Amino acid sequence: MIPKLSPAGSMSIRSSSIFMAVRISFLLSQSGGPASSGKSMDAMSNRTKQRRSGGITLLLYQRTLHPELFHILASEQVSRRAYEADIWLVEGGHVISLTAGKNTLTEVIVTKNEPMTDRGLLLSTPCRGEKYHEDTYGNIRYMISTQEEQLTQTLYDATKHEISSYAAKRELMTAEQPATGETAGTLSVLDIERRSHELLVQSFHLFDENQMVIKTQAIIEVVKS
Repeated sequence: MIPKLSPAGSMSIRSSSIFMAVRISFLLSQSGGPASSGKSMDAMSNRTKQRRSGGITLLLYQRTLHPELFHILASEQVSRRAYEADIWLVEGGHVISLTAGKNTLTEVIVTKNEPMTDRGLLLSTPCRGEKYHEDTYGNIRYMISTQEEQLTQTLYDATKHEISSYAAKRELMTAEQPATGETAGTLSVLDIERRSHELLVQSFHLFDENQMVIKTQAIIEVVKS
């Protein structure tokens, strides 16, 4: 059964993820961010504090994408009777591609304002504030909740430490890029649950340059005929 959307617009995936989501939501709330989200991709944060956007964009494609389009930092393949999936942590985000029968859906979260290609593009929207989207593409049902928040340096450091410790303890897919002379440091973590007919993925992307935290929770389900 698909987890139901809560009144606040977020999804409960599992006990460990719930704990992490609650903990991170608490840290984010201390920065003065919004308390709840709407139920459409047009719902925007009411926060008026000026900030520099992290430039994170959600892209949905109805096809697979070539790996050469990305700088892949970590990857995993998931094979179930109902679907096949490729999961990549890439520079500045992640890519999840799930194929069920003749249908494919690819979720891309990246620091790019323009789509890498228009072919097969279903959706392109910036991950600003808190948003929720769901739709069905063929036999694949897709739901995602996103949250973007810019923190103070102290809260950002605490959040990054919390996520890093959680990821190490649970051996989650992680990619950390240290700061260099030209670029600031980043941390990306994927918490993945591989079920027989659905893939549940919670992601955290942190950017040192502007103390930005992006959190997403996605459910990609193969609809039984």
